[in-house]
Amino acid sequence: FTFVCPTEITAFSDRIEEFRDLDTEILGASTDSAFSHRAWMRTPRTENGIAGLQYPILSDMTHTIARSYGVLVENEGIALRGLFIIDPNGVLQYATINNLNIGRSVEETLRVLQ
Repeated sequence: FTFVCPTEITAFSDRIEEFRDLDTEILGASTDSAFSHRAWMRTPRTENGIAGLQYPILSDMTHTIARSYGVLVENEGIALRGLFIIDPNGVLQYATINNLNIGRSVEETLRVLQ
């Protein structure tokens, strides 16, 4: 995991109530295994873990989701940092894709949702 991962993941988690107030659910996904996620969720934040995370992270080991959303770097088997807002009807309303070293913004996401 890169340093950006735990900082942005926990930043979204820390503001989970603001997302819930906007009737929004957060779901994380990565190409890492469920075992890797479990270990990371048991690692304290002080050790660059994500212990206490308030939303689920799913494993996309088959790369099906990453490929479908256009974030998969095929030759490396990794995903860029995508953020997608999907409305209750399943329609994609907003998408942003960042390179690996650029985190996603909680503030901007909340602004877009509002």
